[in-house]
Amino acid sequence: MRTIFCLILLTTTVAAQTPCKPAIEHRKLDRTALQNLQVAKVNSYKEPWRLEAKEIATRECAGLKLPAAVPVRGDDRTQVFSCGAANGAHTELTLNKPEWLLPYAGTYRLMMWVVTDVKTVCAK
Repeated sequence: MRTIFCLILLTTTVAAQTPCKPAIEHRKLDRTALQNLQVAKVNSYKEPWRLEAKEIATRECAGLKLPAAVPVRGDDRTQVFSCGAANGAHTELTLNKPEWLLPYAGTYRLMMWVVTDVKTVCAK
């Protein structure tokens, strides 16, 4: 039991000391897949959560094992959310409504949000 405790403590200490590396990941969007998703799932209201930027960001943060998304800034075309990390760093998610989805959505209001950029910001 003591060995397990020591391993957990060592793992936690190493994880806390892991240096943060600032980075930006620009997501490559598969237009065909997103067009099909818009028509098959969003337009038919099978996945209406894709119409809510906050819901998309929250699910993305959960996938990254980070706390819930907090809105940073945005408008009706672009939204930025922040997910905190234990070491003071955070991840910023940029979501957009791609204009090329408009013909598939029918109206701008029914266009789904898509994560386009994931930025790691280190604590100062």
